[in-house]
Amino acid sequence: MTDHVTLEPCTRIQVRIDGQPIVDTTRGIVVREGGLPARYYVPQDEVDAEISDGHGGARCPWKGLWKHLDVTAGGRRVSNAAWTYYEPTPSCEAIRDFIAFYPDKVDAIDVG
Repeated sequence: MTDHVTLEPCTRIQVRIDGQPIVDTTRGIVVREGGLPARYYVPQDEVDAEISDGHGGARCPWKGLWKHLDVTAGGRRVSNAAWTYYEPTPSCEAIRDFIAFYPDKVDAIDVG
């Protein structure tokens, strides 16, 4: 792991879209990077919503290759609501194929 990025287990992460719970996991990971806000990654198999490729992606020099994801829950599709690292750097292998949600695209991301 680099000094720029740290990964730690998270006790519990819950995510809601349109009031509907779509994630409730104890297997999440919190990622802290430089001066950015903490980001919460959850295993894809713990997401109770339809996930499909969104538009865009890029390469982070510290975390690797990522892409946007669309999320459909409760009959509503939210474009580019989340992202995933499909080819992470060795120091970020733990978040491979995990999903992080944009806070402004979901109702809530509760961490406990």
